[in-house]
Amino acid sequence: MSALDLLSHAEPDRVVAFGDAGEKTVCDLLADAGRIAAALPSATSGSHVLLVLEHDRYAMAAAFLGATAAGHAIALPPNARRDAILGVRDREETVAAIHDSDAGMRFRIQDLLEAGESAEPLVAPIEAGAGVLATVFTSGSTGPMTAWPKGAAELLGEAEMQGRLFGIGPQDRIVGTVAAGHIYGLLFTVLIPLLRGAAFCRDTPLHAEAVARCVSTHEATMLVTVPVQLRAFAALAPNSFPTLCHVVSSTGPLPPGISDAFRERHGQSVTEIFGSTETGGIAYRERSGASSAADDLWTPLDGVRVASGTEGRLQVDSPFVYSPLVCSTGERREMFETQDLVQMEEDGRFSHLGRADGVVKIGGRRVQVGEVEECIRQHEDVADAAVVAIPAAGGRGHQLVAALAPEDVSVEAIRKVLLKRFEPSCLPRRMICLPALPREDNGKLLRTRLLRLFDLREDGRPINWKLVWGEATRVREASREIFRVDVDLPEDYAWFEGHFEDYPVLAGAAQLKELILPSVTDAFPELGRLESMNRVKFLERIVPGAALRMELSRDLEQARDRGQARVRFQIEVRGGETCSVGHLVFAQGESG
Repeated sequence: MSALDLLSHAEPDRVVAFGDAGEKTVCDLLADAGRIAAALPSATSGSHVLLVLEHDRYAMAAAFLGATAAGHAIALPPNARRDAILGVRDREETVAAIHDSDAGMRFRIQDLLEAGESAEPLVAPIEAGAGVLATVFTSGSTGPMTAWPKGAAELLGEAEMQGRLFGIGPQDRIVGTVAAGHIYGLLFTVLIPLLRGAAFCRDTPLHAEAVARCVSTHEATMLVTVPVQLRAFAALAPNSFPTLCHVVSSTGPLPPGISDAFRERHGQSVTEIFGSTETGGIAYRERSGASSAADDLWTPLDGVRVASGTEGRLQVDSPFVYSPLVCSTGERREMFETQDLVQMEEDGRFSHLGRADGVVKIGGRRVQVGEVEECIRQHEDVADAAVVAIPAAGGRGHQLVAALAPEDVSVEAIRKVLLKRFEPSCLPRRMICLPALPREDNGKLLRTRLLRLFDLREDGRPINWKLVWGEATRVREASREIFRVDVDLPEDYAWFEGHFEDYPVLAGAAQLKELILPSVTDAFPELGRLESMNRVKFLERIVPGAALRMELSRDLEQARDRGQARVRFQIEVRGGETCSVGHLVFAQGESG
């Protein structure tokens, strides 16, 4: 199957995309994909084009077809954060990045699509190579970014299978609340509709009211969403989705209460897809609302074989796993073993028992972190919850911390619920309540972001916010007053985290907030509010462990004449180069 077999039998005037920005046809898509293919550099062995397209699903479809038709594989970052995008962009095989941002990089999608009519439309079918069609990067909930390759057989083969499972055809109009840059969103809201002749919504509505309005306005028949959004639909009026025939949920566990509530309130069952980026789809289930263990069982997808392996870990034999990952001699002989714990049934279905890497020892007892989290989620006042294990003090065993939403949840009430199932030593040591948890657009919550809520590092140690200040000196030179102070930055200083992976740097905003402005307050407490900054330059990188010298100076005569105080700052490495300079203008205080 080739990338453009997706459209090989489509009528030119068939609508493939709809939304607030207007409709697009097959003819439009092939013409736009042709423009993109013509603009890209020539393909080389293993070359990839990074796609960072968050705003228009049609742009993702055109970029996907254009890049693959030009002979490149595509690369999808794990999320839309700057460090993740740059991490993929800077890989050796990435030859271009098609994006919809204002970052100033080449190949902005708006420019490519407005390039005129000179490029020839693509002509389907164009054969995709036998190698990698796409590389999908994950950061998951733990660990560093990982690359997972997908060939055409795996990626388009799964799209074909899932399309058959749901009976998707030209009659269907699909709305997605998950970004097309996520593999789940790409499959269900771009590749399946192109392959099966359906149309997809260009927009990605997120708020419950906006999703319902989009489905109603465009008479959508399929909604592709995630658990955290399904929970929010309980606040909508009953039967807010009258045109839907299918509702699909993935990327995380869907508590039965949420699926039951959606079916009862809106008259539509939810089909869950269980899988991962590395394996593709594995199984599905559609709960009936029956209070039985059978209602929780997963059924393997067509062509997928599953088994229980090492210590009950799920093993997968699937045509959607990239062949080189499970082939040792050119033949598919090995099963891909996951970190999911399962219990197999005689009929081939299975129960999911949590993650093997989610079982920790607390107070001598083995605790499944997912069970604690699920127990919290089932409380009627809890809209969202996340539990994470961190090393206990002294390095023996673990302890749990939990974040809950909304912010008015009673922590004491949650503790009472947990004590009915777990020993006191197994309860989260800290629980915080927030308006909402900082989830990604696909519903995932990264471990690092969760730990930051508790001011914790990846290893469970407290984040270090403390600077080591030396003794300040003050001198007068003619009309200038000069203030100097030394400051040492710890190796583990919190402001270095995220700026950037393998290249830590103290961001300019952090320099102003943590170094410069506090020093100005100490040196010249009589100054008024900060009015402006000018001639600010960040000249050299400030790194972990840096030994710095701050110098602040102001002209007292000038301050009296202008009614303002202009403070010049300079940060330098002691005995070395100047890192930052600039001027801050303050309103003159009453005593100035």
